[in-house]
Formats: sequence, structure tokens, C-alpha cells
Amino acid sequence: MDTAKGAPDFSPAGAEMEVPRAASTASDGVLAVDKPLGVTSHDVVSRLRRLAATRKVGHAGTLDPAASGVLVAGIGRGTKLLQYLQGQKKTYVTRVCFGVETDSEDAEGTITAKRGASREDLEKLESILPTWCGQVTQVPSAFSALKIRGKRAADRIRAGEEVRMEPRPITIYELVALGEPQAGEHAGIPVVYQDLKVTCSAGTYIRALGRDLGKQLGVGAHLVALRRLQVGSFDASGCGDTNASFPAFSLQELSQMVAAGEELPIVSLDRICRQLFPSCQVTPEVLTALNYGQRPEISKKLLDELAKEELATTAEIYALHLPGGEISLLASLVEGKWRSVLSLQNR
Repeated sequence: MDTAKGAPDFSPAGAEMEVPRAASTASDGVLAVDKPLGVTSHDVVSRLRRLAATRKVGHAGTLDPAASGVLVAGIGRGTKLLQYLQGQKKTYVTRVCFGVETDSEDAEGTITAKRGASREDLEKLESILPTWCGQVTQVPSAFSALKIRGKRAADRIRAGEEVRMEPRPITIYELVALGEPQAGEHAGIPVVYQDLKVTCSAGTYIRALGRDLGKQLGVGAHLVALRRLQVGSFDASGCGDTNASFPAFSLQELSQMVAAGEELPIVSLDRICRQLFPSCQVTPEVLTALNYGQRPEISKKLLDELAKEELATTAEIYALHLPGGEISLLASLVEGKWRSVLSLQNR
């Protein structure tokens, strides 16, 4: 299909494969890569290990080779924060082909139904999209990395097994159509392409969303393009809703920085923690006790301050720091006492 005027560019970055190795180890923190099409998330991590001159690199939230966009990576001690970044809200743009279904619910799969579609078939789409906003239930795509009895669902299907995916709760914050539906042809039959923008909770399968929209319209559907624009405060599109957004960089841009002897644009542990958690100033004695596995009492003054700001909850994680210092430890509040969750100190 020809890209409609003003339609999203799903592959702005090429699949750069060769990257230079940095002369010195990068600082600890978090970095967002604008992953190109045609490479795996593991491929990106491998290249970041050269660019950052360290083996200690991981990522939060896999992107398939057929998808591009924001891939959040932890460098050094930044890998400790990936578990919290994985649950961040995400924004995607996707192109859905209505009229043809595939077994994998995307363009990589085998066609299972060819019903065809016209622009008239999509007239109800605008009224359907709002019904998906809010807390809803979704059956994940069977061709996914979700584990069933210790084995990926996609691997079980490829081995000829029958797989039953259980419904899961998700939240969709925004689901809108971008531009007008475009008539086209696929597999020898008329189809309609429609671009969508989706902002959703972690665990949402955009392929499954396209599948379900196709079912509701009675014509079937599958995804032909997917780009992740935003993960939390990490942004590859300028779509961030706050001034605190951190840009994602292509592998080519990062390679040029390293080749020029520049430091990678890594977001520090302190900045990330202050984005993710409410911060609290504590005394050196409190930090020392927590680092020794003890559970010091929280001062009444601080407890009152947290309660006043409606932050004194047991489920909350706090980023602790000394006066004028950087965040050095994450802790939770249990029965009036601090309990260490994660130390960010370099030991």
C-alpha cells in the first residue's frame, strides 16, 4: 500500500548492524534506542554492549523484528531499574489491514481467511474505538512470547500443539484513527488499510487489538506495520506529554557519538528514580541501617509529610537520598518502618 499523505512513518531508521566499540565504559543509567525494522531486541542489546563497552546491558519490553520504535535499555546498574520500567504506559501507531486474517495476526503469518473489505465496512469503526477505552479484557495473541507451562506459546503452536490463551485485563487510555481509511489490494482481494494510535498499559497486544476490531466489523484484520512511539517518559516521536520526556536515539546516531568520542546520552539513575518514584530525604543513619538489612523506623515528621501528600502507602516505593545527594536506595514503608527494596550504590 502506498503511504497516505501525512501517515506515520513506521521505519524512520535503517537496520544499522555495525557499531564501534567505545574506548571506555559508559556511565550507569537508562538509554532509549529507536529500534529499526528487521533486527531483534537482542540484536540491539548486542550493539549497545559495544557502544557502552560493557556486558551489563538489558532491555525492558521486547519489540518484534517487524516492529520499530522505543526500546528502553539499562546500562550497568541501570539494569536494576528495568523491572519498574517494563510496567510503564506505552504509545503505538499501527497500520491495520481489514479484510484479511493471518494465523499470527500480523503480516509475518499465513493467511487464514480472505473476506475482503471496503471503506463502507469501516464506517462503524469510529463508534467502536471508544468502547475499547478504559479497563477491558483481551485474549493475547497465540503467536507471542507468553509462557505456557514454561514454553513460549508461539513455539508450542509451531510444534503443532493446540494453545488456549486466557483473557487478561488491560487498560487502553487512548485509541483513535489517524487519517482516512485507504482502499487497497492484498492477496488478490480488495482490503482497507487504517492507521491507529494506541496508548495502553503494559501487557497489551496490539496485534490482538487489530484482530478483535476486524471481528467486530465482520471482515477480519491483521497488522501490517507497528511502531512504538513512547514508553513512559521515553519518546521517539515528540509525542511526549511532559517536558521531562527523554528522546530515543537510533543506532546510527549512537554510533556517531561514540566514533566522535562523545558520551552516550544516558539518563542517570537519579533522574530515572525521581521520574518513577516519590523521593524522600533521609539521614545517613537510615541509609546505613537499610544497607545492612535493618528496618529503621520512619520519623514522625516525614511520615506526616508523606501522609499530607497522600504518599504514605504500603504499596508505594520511595527513592531515598541524603540532603543534597542523589538517589541511592529504593525502599517501601511497612508498619511505620523502612524496608529496603533495591540498593543503587556501586559496590
